[in-house]
Amino acid sequence: GIVPTTPETSDVVSGKAARLETMTAMGMLAAGNIYVGHFGNIAGLGAELDWGYPFAGRPLALKGYYKYAPKAIDMVKDPYKDLKGQSDECQIQIMLTDWSDRFHINTSKKQFVDFENDKGIIAHGSLISSSADAGYVEFTIPLVYRSTRTPKYIVIVGAASRYGDYFTGGKGSVLKLDEFRLVYDPAELTDEEYKQVFKNL
Repeated sequence: GIVPTTPETSDVVSGKAARLETMTAMGMLAAGNIYVGHFGNIAGLGAELDWGYPFAGRPLALKGYYKYAPKAIDMVKDPYKDLKGQSDECQIQIMLTDWSDRFHINTSKKQFVDFENDKGIIAHGSLISSSADAGYVEFTIPLVYRSTRTPKYIVIVGAASRYGDYFTGGKGSVLKLDEFRLVYDPAELTDEEYKQVFKNL
C-alpha cells in the first residue's frame, strides 16, 4: 500500500524527522499528514481520525523546523477546483481545546473542525507556505488565545497539501518536519509574536 507519512533519517535537523508526501491511491489524493491523536480507520476512500491528546498547559507558541518541496496542484475536487495548476501549500496547525472528547474527523463525510467558529477552541495557530525550501526553515507559530479557559486537549497537525482533506493537492509535494517543541518563556518570542498570543483576549 502507499504510506504518505514515513520517518526521514538522512535529511534531518536532529535524529529523525517526519516525511509527508502527497500521493494518489485508487485515483484519489492521499495527502501526507501527521497529527496528534488516534487513527480511527479508513472510511470509504477517506479516513476517520480522532484529533487531540490530553493536555492542560497553556503554551505561548509552537517552534520547530520544516522543509517544503511543493508541486503544482494537479488533483482537485470542489470547492477547490479553481486551484488547479497553482502551487501546492503546506500547513502546520496547533490548537488547544476543551472539547468533551477528541474531535472525530471523517474526510468522506466532510466532518472537519471549524477553526473559526468552534466554541471549544481555546487557542489556535497556523503556518501556511508554498515556498520551495533549500534547507530546513525554523518556524514559530504563536498560539492566539480566544479564552482563558483551561485546555483539555492539544492538537498539532501537519499536511503536505493544505487542502488534502478535500482531495485537492499536488502529487509529489513533500513536507519534512523536525524538532517540534512548545514554548512557555516569553523571552523566546519576538514582541510581535508575543502580542499575537493575547490580541483577542
